[in-house]
Amino acid sequence: MSHDENKLMEQKRVDYVVQEINKKEEKLHEKSGSLKESIVDLRKNFWDEVTVNLDEPDDVIETQASLKQQAELLAERERFHGGIGKELKMLQRLKDSPYFGRIDFKEDLEDETDEIYIGIASLMDQEEENFLIYDWRAPISSLYYDFSPGEAYYSTMDNKITGEIMRKRQFLIRQGKIKGMFDTGVTIGDRLLQAALGNNASTTMKSIVTTIQKEQNKIIRNEHSNLLIVQGVAGSGKTSAVLQRIAYLLYRFRGTLNSNNLLLFSPNPLFSSYIANVLPELGESNISQTTFLDFLREGIEKNIKVEYSFRTNGRNID
Repeated sequence: MSHDENKLMEQKRVDYVVQEINKKEEKLHEKSGSLKESIVDLRKNFWDEVTVNLDEPDDVIETQASLKQQAELLAERERFHGGIGKELKMLQRLKDSPYFGRIDFKEDLEDETDEIYIGIASLMDQEEENFLIYDWRAPISSLYYDFSPGEAYYSTMDNKITGEIMRKRQFLIRQGKIKGMFDTGVTIGDRLLQAALGNNASTTMKSIVTTIQKEQNKIIRNEHSNLLIVQGVAGSGKTSAVLQRIAYLLYRFRGTLNSNNLLLFSPNPLFSSYIANVLPELGESNISQTTFLDFLREGIEKNIKVEYSFRTNGRNID
């Protein structure tokens, strides 16, 4: 097929994916509305459902158990409602730009070639049988960042999947329309990089998962090192790689790790403000940020008694 025919075919797929997103949004809005009503009713009738009796010790224990049960039910529904809101925000982002990459991968000993589209979050069809989009952090997505067309592999938790990349394609999609599309090798195409960086010009840092390089991908997906030091010159993408690594770890270990378990030291409050949008753009909650100096001050005030003999910017740390 010619480039124009290919582009037309790919645009039809984008339109289909956007339709699926709209259908999913409608269902989530319906679910969110009914759940919100349920939460409001539960709050109004909270004390009606609680047995309060303080006459005897056993009655006090029963009352505490009743209160706890009702509070847990309310908290569970509120968490579920918050999760729906988070999913709706991600669907809005996907609607604008559903994905940025495609790889055609043929596993060894398999007859069919899989078309794998990669975006900032996973999306399945309404029957939830097929992936329309794979999250950039999924194991299979590492093929996009690490290999050019030819022999390739990716690792799962159980084994190593080998095969061949038949095609690697990059997209620039805005408001559901393909603005650019081209086949490429292992390096992210210059046109895509320039467009992404040009779109990034603002007072806050954006997530550029479309332009992760092979070396950065190794840093992001490293699960073997207890301590990982990233060294590079100014502008080499260290901060981007670290934030994307945080997003990857939250995705990879989502059963045991959440944003409350992480703390990021920033050089100053202005820098914290600059990078504040990156994780939310990737569908993750922001993590706590502070400067090392403020962290020390808080620790000294609360827990530690230390005398400092050195000075910073002409004044004592404490």
